[in-house]
Amino acid sequence: MISKEQLHVISSWMVAIMQASIVVPMLVVIWRRKRHFSPAVKLLSNYVYLSAIFVVAAWILYPAYLPSNIWFLAGFNFCKIILFWAVYNKVLQSGQTRRVLDIATVAALVSIIGVYWYDDQLGIAYCRIMQCAVLAAFAMAYMEQTLNGPPTQRAFHDPLWLVSVGQLVYSAGTVTAFSQDYLSITIYDKSWKYVMVACAGLAFNWFLTLAFLRAKQQKVAPAPPAPVPSHLATPTLI
Repeated sequence: MISKEQLHVISSWMVAIMQASIVVPMLVVIWRRKRHFSPAVKLLSNYVYLSAIFVVAAWILYPAYLPSNIWFLAGFNFCKIILFWAVYNKVLQSGQTRRVLDIATVAALVSIIGVYWYDDQLGIAYCRIMQCAVLAAFAMAYMEQTLNGPPTQRAFHDPLWLVSVGQLVYSAGTVTAFSQDYLSITIYDKSWKYVMVACAGLAFNWFLTLAFLRAKQQKVAPAPPAPVPSHLATPTLI
C-alpha cells in the first residue's frame, strides 16, 4: 500500500508534469502558427504562452518571494475565461448565442472579483468553478452548432471541436476532484484530488496539441466572375 508520503510525492510530480506538458502544444504552435492556423485558432494559440507565463512566474516567485500562490491561480483562471470568450466569439455564428455567452462571461468575471475581494481563499475555489462552468458552456454551444450545421469536415479534424472536448473533460475532472474538499478526511483524499486534477490537465493539453496539429487555414471560396455588360458582349450573328 502506498504511504501518505509517497502519495504526496506522486501527486506533486503529477502536477509538475501536467504544468510542464504545456511545452508540447507550445512547440506545435511555434512550428505551425503562421502557415496553418485560422484566425480563431491563432488567437487560441496564445493560451500556451499564457499558461507558461503563469507557471514559470509561480515557480520563480513562490515560495521564495511570495507567501502564497493564490494570485497566480486566480489570475490564470480569470485570463483563461477572457481568452476563450474571445476565441469562441469568433466561431459562434448565432448572434443570440453570443449575446447570452457575453452576459454569462461578464457576470462570471464580476462575481469572481466580488467573491475574491470578500475572501481570497473562497475566491480561488469560486474562480476555478466559474472557469470550468463558463468554458464548458462555450464548448457545448460550439459542439451544438457543429452538430446542427452542414457536415463540412469530420469532428475530430476540427480544432475547436477537439478543444471543446478537452475542455469538457478538464471541467468534469476538475470539478469532481475539488468536490472532494467537502468529503476529505485524510491526506489521502487531498493527494488524490491533485492526481485527478493533473490527469484532467494532461487530457486537456493532449486535445489542445491534437487541435493545433490538425488545424488548417480556412480556404476562401473564389468570388464568382463579374457579369459582362451587355454593350460589351460579343454580338452574335443571325
